[in-house]
Amino acid sequence: MDRLGFLMLSILAGNSAVDKTSAMTVKEILEIENVGCKYSTLYKKAVAFETSGYLAFGYNDGKARTFYITEKGREFIKN
Repeated sequence: MDRLGFLMLSILAGNSAVDKTSAMTVKEILEIENVGCKYSTLYKKAVAFETSGYLAFGYNDGKARTFYITEKGREFIKN
């Protein structure tokens, strides 16, 4: 886990993105906070976190994928 990953999980948790309907796009995450990286970097991190179980895919927003924080991700940022 690095700073970028922790920021992304914190943003999703702080904005109640905890299920498929409240999931956020990478663009929305970048609009909320300047995390100091490009869209593609954050998208790759989100996909990697989905594979790890910290995030899950929500409903698509047009062509964009959305992500939400899972219970595993919420437990991680609590600790």
